[in-house]
Amino acid sequence: MKKLLFIFTLSLGLIVNSNAQRGNNAEAPNRTPEALAERMSTRMAEALELSDTQKKEIYDIQLQQIQDRMANRDEMSQERKASMAKHQEKIAEVLTPEQQQKWEEMRQEEQGRRGNMRDSRKEHPEGPSNRGRRQGRNGGPHSTSPN
Repeated sequence: MKKLLFIFTLSLGLIVNSNAQRGNNAEAPNRTPEALAERMSTRMAEALELSDTQKKEIYDIQLQQIQDRMANRDEMSQERKASMAKHQEKIAEVLTPEQQQKWEEMRQEEQGRRGNMRDSRKEHPEGPSNRGRRQGRNGGPHSTSPN
């Protein structure tokens, strides 16, 4: 009986802990560049005992870095889209009109599947499920480890 009670208590603790780590989207921090820079500079100020002047300077540096990173992400997205369009044009040149039509249908189906995955993520805001994915040794979906 004691073993059963111990296992139950341990299981309950693990469940509560995993739910606490997952969190709730309503409690998720604001993801604006300003909010991120504020959170980072506050952490540094507490850990390093920064003066108010130092904290402000760190905030400005962090904010600039976050804004630059976001701008680069947008540029990379545009470059990726342009590259993909050029890639698709090259493929279309090789295919016959019938093959092009089939290929277009295949692409539409794939976009529909991706749209369905996006919709399911909206329904489950805690993040994508790893069901069906192979778990690596370190816990990541495809983690590789020499051992």
